[in-house]
Amino acid sequence: MSDKLPSTTYQSLTAGQGSAESSRRPYEDPYSSRLFLIIDSLPEMQRALAMTLASFGADKVEYASKAGDALAKMAKFEFDVVLCDYDLGNGYDGLYLFEEVKERNLIKQSCVFMIVTGERRAQRVISAAELAPDDYLLKPFTGEVLSQRLEKAMRRREAFRMVDEAIMRHEYLAAIDACSRKISQRGEFTLDFMKLKGSLAQKIGDFDTARNLYMEVLRLKPLAWAKLGLAKSLTGLKAYDEAKLLFEEVLADNERVMEAYDWLAKLHRIHHDLPGAQSTLEKATTLSPVVLRRQKQLAEVAMLNKDLETAEAASEETLNIAKYTWHRSPTHYAMLARVQMARGETGTAARTLGNLRRDYRYNEAGEWMCSVIDSQLQTKLGNRDKARALLAEAEAAYQKLGSNLPAEAQMEFARACYAQGKQDTGNAAMRDLVRNNHDNEELLSTIGGLFEEVGLGDMGRQLIAENVQSVLELNNQAVREAQAGRFEQAIDRFVKAHEEMPHNVQVMLNLANATMAYVHGNGWHESHMRRAYDMLVQVRELAPTNNKFQKILKAWRQLVEKLGKPQWVL
Repeated sequence: MSDKLPSTTYQSLTAGQGSAESSRRPYEDPYSSRLFLIIDSLPEMQRALAMTLASFGADKVEYASKAGDALAKMAKFEFDVVLCDYDLGNGYDGLYLFEEVKERNLIKQSCVFMIVTGERRAQRVISAAELAPDDYLLKPFTGEVLSQRLEKAMRRREAFRMVDEAIMRHEYLAAIDACSRKISQRGEFTLDFMKLKGSLAQKIGDFDTARNLYMEVLRLKPLAWAKLGLAKSLTGLKAYDEAKLLFEEVLADNERVMEAYDWLAKLHRIHHDLPGAQSTLEKATTLSPVVLRRQKQLAEVAMLNKDLETAEAASEETLNIAKYTWHRSPTHYAMLARVQMARGETGTAARTLGNLRRDYRYNEAGEWMCSVIDSQLQTKLGNRDKARALLAEAEAAYQKLGSNLPAEAQMEFARACYAQGKQDTGNAAMRDLVRNNHDNEELLSTIGGLFEEVGLGDMGRQLIAENVQSVLELNNQAVREAQAGRFEQAIDRFVKAHEEMPHNVQVMLNLANATMAYVHGNGWHESHMRRAYDMLVQVRELAPTNNKFQKILKAWRQLVEKLGKPQWVL
């Protein structure tokens, strides 16, 4: 069997269709100017690869022996080529590392990421993934083969330099426009730009554009990544039945397209089919056990299904995996301890709490979570006075940490409050969480599940509905002011809303939008624009792929450049 990926260039798929002539140009070999990263747990393999690269003139090489080291290096250096072993130890594979690197935006679009493996089964996994590396090499390989494959991958990636800057700045609309221009030229890498454009469109929630693009690709050839992308786009458009059929078709063709399992499980949960979701996730974690988000989803679903044994195993696996990634969080310990307490394993839960204390010593959020978990544990043990004292301590710290905590941590605090009968305190925490995330359907559904879990389903549904409506009304009042040209009044309303809901993305975006409209009509206003700038910086941290943010970001750039204020470009 050949270890080469099948040819899927636009020209190969449109042969005989009158496609434009390839724009391929001779490529000069600039190895000496490139920065390489070799990721391999075996020092001898690192040395062998480095010696091979040196024979091409590549002498700027960094090394990493495990995933954590690699992530740290990629956050520090701007690499041109990454050569990563498939098996990174502890069950962690190179494909998952690549996904994490892309999720964190750690490498530029023009960086070559190539996986080196001794496993032929990796071919089907890598070639089917929508978010796939540039190529892979089967061991053993010659220096000549490495050189040829690198040259081809570098030439392809060189074409993506034009979108590097936009993507690294989270300016996805500009990157999509650049992809569209390249696609219209029908050059050698047209299909690659189509794949990137579809991925970017999905990232910002433009599911119509993504769906149309994937359908265009599928008219040429039934490529697995295009089927997967179309299914994800249909899910975004809430065409759930069509999406489900496509995900199942992808898996029928290749059971190792792991992302399809995650999306199928999501569809099962949307349809309230928790047993179906658990079954799907169990199969996926058997095939690919070391993916944190998948184990975490399995733990959550198993807990809802009252399958505490599976929930504990998946929670423990989530915590073990998290130690090797940037996702590590006190909430992983909290989830495990909660399952252990539900099983009556108070001694085991106490050890989990001890591990949290040790791993997050001197960390404010970690120590706060210790108080929350300990209050739940003492409640379980019947030590009511101690439990109340611990919760009071956590409540005092919550006033300071509050909405800066992740949603899962805020929900854990609410659970502890409800367990001790402090319903008003729990409701206040959930009210703030809902108001700051009034348009996040997935989170609102999870909050609803929490209320069901603690026996307050009807009250919880009312709390969610009332607070979502109050945010919508407040937003709509300010929007009406802006539409009537009363921008100062609109800005004032949005400022007050932001004071009440400091992490509500829509409020921040509406405030920035009203400010831009004011400046368009009345000229530059330093303090208004400074506040709007700060809002957009916050949104870029919280939700850089938000579709409305992308449009406002583009309009902001046009406005400040028009007014001769280039220093205000984000």
